[in-house]
Amino acid sequence: MRITRYCLLLLSFFLSRTLLSTAAGKPVRPSPGERIVYRQNGLVFEWDLRQDDARLIRQATGSVVWQGSLLPSFWLLVNHHNEFVKASLAGTGGDGTPETGHRTSETGNGILETGNGTSETANGTRLELPLRIGRLGRGRLVIDREDWGIRFSSFSIEWAVPPPAIIEMYFGASDKILKASLVLPGWDRPFLPDWQSFGYCVPGAKEGPAQSYFRNWDFGLTNIALGSFGPSMGVPYGAAYPKPLYFAGMGSDEGFIALGAGAIPDAAMSLRVQATRGCFQYVYDEDSWGSLSSRARTWAEPLRISFGTTAFEAFKNYYRSFPVRSPAPVYAPAAFFNTWGLWREKKYTIAPIAAFARSLGASLLVLDDGWESSQGSGTPFGKRFPDLNADLAAVHDSGMTHGLWETLGWIDDTAAAGLTAADLIVGKDGKPVKANWNFDPSSTSYFCLDISSAKTREFLRQRTLREMHTLKPSLIKLDFGYGFPPPGMGVPRNPLYRGERQYAEILRLIATTAKSADPSVKIMYYGISPLAIEAVDIVSLDDQGDLWYDIAGGHGEWSIWASLLSDRGVAVAGSSGYSWEPDDEVILNTAIIGCPGASLPIAQPNGQPIPEKYLNRRLAIDKFFRRSILWQPVWLNSLTGNFNGPPRLNCWGRMEKIGDDTVLTALALRDAVRPSRPQDPPAQLPIPGMAGAYWKGRWALISQDDKDILSTPRLALIPFDPGEIVIPCPAKPAAITRLSMTGETLYDRWEWNNGLLKVDMPEDILAKTAGLLVRKNN
Repeated sequence: MRITRYCLLLLSFFLSRTLLSTAAGKPVRPSPGERIVYRQNGLVFEWDLRQDDARLIRQATGSVVWQGSLLPSFWLLVNHHNEFVKASLAGTGGDGTPETGHRTSETGNGILETGNGTSETANGTRLELPLRIGRLGRGRLVIDREDWGIRFSSFSIEWAVPPPAIIEMYFGASDKILKASLVLPGWDRPFLPDWQSFGYCVPGAKEGPAQSYFRNWDFGLTNIALGSFGPSMGVPYGAAYPKPLYFAGMGSDEGFIALGAGAIPDAAMSLRVQATRGCFQYVYDEDSWGSLSSRARTWAEPLRISFGTTAFEAFKNYYRSFPVRSPAPVYAPAAFFNTWGLWREKKYTIAPIAAFARSLGASLLVLDDGWESSQGSGTPFGKRFPDLNADLAAVHDSGMTHGLWETLGWIDDTAAAGLTAADLIVGKDGKPVKANWNFDPSSTSYFCLDISSAKTREFLRQRTLREMHTLKPSLIKLDFGYGFPPPGMGVPRNPLYRGERQYAEILRLIATTAKSADPSVKIMYYGISPLAIEAVDIVSLDDQGDLWYDIAGGHGEWSIWASLLSDRGVAVAGSSGYSWEPDDEVILNTAIIGCPGASLPIAQPNGQPIPEKYLNRRLAIDKFFRRSILWQPVWLNSLTGNFNGPPRLNCWGRMEKIGDDTVLTALALRDAVRPSRPQDPPAQLPIPGMAGAYWKGRWALISQDDKDILSTPRLALIPFDPGEIVIPCPAKPAAITRLSMTGETLYDRWEWNNGLLKVDMPEDILAKTAGLLVRKNN
């Protein structure tokens, strides 16, 4: 059986390689027409515009990494009939060859070859392609070459018929293969996705447990939500972190292509996979709600394409296509504790959890779902919290601040809010629809706000201002942006706010209103898309309950994808699961990504206190974490993932630009690295300045100022296991102090010799230790 399985895998692999070099069973040869060629880091992207055949090739081997079409296509309702139409280059002959010749323009690392009917800018970096939209109209696609990749700057249509209803729009779909094959993956469309590669990378596509890399046959027939419609449209379930993404990767271990939106789509965006082939699908469902009246329609920034030798590198290039906030914020995020760890058990108190959070060093208490009189009301639940103002005053008197949780688009008591059906999302029958977190018809559900309504917008403004003026939060945590009904169930009345723009506009309105009352208030959400952070200050790794039984591995994978935000001017909060047992791994990752956060219980299920060993580690990270928000990961022996193994964190570090220097300010160590024999030199990781270092057990090293971990006069060491660590230290430390839940004391289990500092951590001391602070003479 094993041999048979192995042979089948080999056959599948070679078949996939064959598919990458053929179309409709015949070799694909670029026609003598227009084409785009782009070269980067040993990868060559070629796109025959006439044939609409694009491919990414590893130049050294000639291997095809990815191939497919890129011109948009539509599934329409035209004169009461469904019709598939795909854009093609205007002037194409019946056999797909050009009617005239072509010319070539060299543009640095890319070549834009153009022909009849195209225009280009003086520097040769822009193409404007005239398109034919079947018999229904004409269009224009503007393409720009950038140092990070290729930008579809705009796509516009002028319908020659009464505007049809767009049911779905696609990038990467065609009907060619169906005309030549008897294998028809089951779905009710006369076309198929045509993007092909060995596999896919979609960060967080599967949550419980986490999985981001998939072979091309792993998905089968599925729809991976890339935006905010995970529970209502996507398979498998996907919500909260890291959604929305608005991008995905395809490739092999020889290279990757990243494809993503350049602007928030006005439709529900997903990666549609049929059998092994993929495409981007944008669901409009205008057959239910009516087509737009104008014959002219434009999509701004519909697609961006970048490349890399790995998925992470390709994604990073995609992120480079977006500007960083200017000036980038440099505020120090606060260590926060969230009441959900207690309130999810229906234990609605504030004082006990505030005292617990304060004892761990948290400086911000976030009141989560449950503080309101009803979902989305924005008014306190008086019966549940009769002394809310006094409770918040006590929180502030203790030196902490507080934040508030708020739903993005749900409302329960519409009458109290002064809203009617005209202000809510309604179905085809005109009646308001409801939604919930998992779209289970039997679960508690809520009405959905229609951001098109002037009354709804004013309600959101007044709700936010009331919260800011009366409760004065320093942070607003927004939630359930993924909890809107799918387009087939109900849409905003104004098409401007449909699709992915629905949640985004509500988030923007709440954020700008809150900051108009207090510019220092921070907005927290959980999407990692560069398009999702424009109105967000903190991205939190929520909800780790979705990671199921592998929070340790899942949080590591999530932390890798969070590192895409490291230079985006937004803070990243490590958050937590709902159990203390895997929290050590969460804290070790948080030492690198930055801001600590927790949604943990304040007692064990049996009512007993939380073991001191867990509390100590939370105390350590809350005290010692890095406050800056601009950094870069150093992977060391960690893996960002590929088709040989998933993303996994081992040892990794945090680099920060301090003045003109880039310094290593934090380090997370997992593997034991030490000599196998006393006479052998220690095994080395490529860590600058760490010659002679070795360790046993897991350790976090965090500089407490703007110097690197070796030259700082105050170095925090957080031990997670019994063991030892040896690090370079040119001068003997003045002292080492031990932090614990009971205070600070001098620590004497260390020695210094010949420029090396050795620190021991016995098992009996570990449980009583939060962290160590190495104090050096200046």
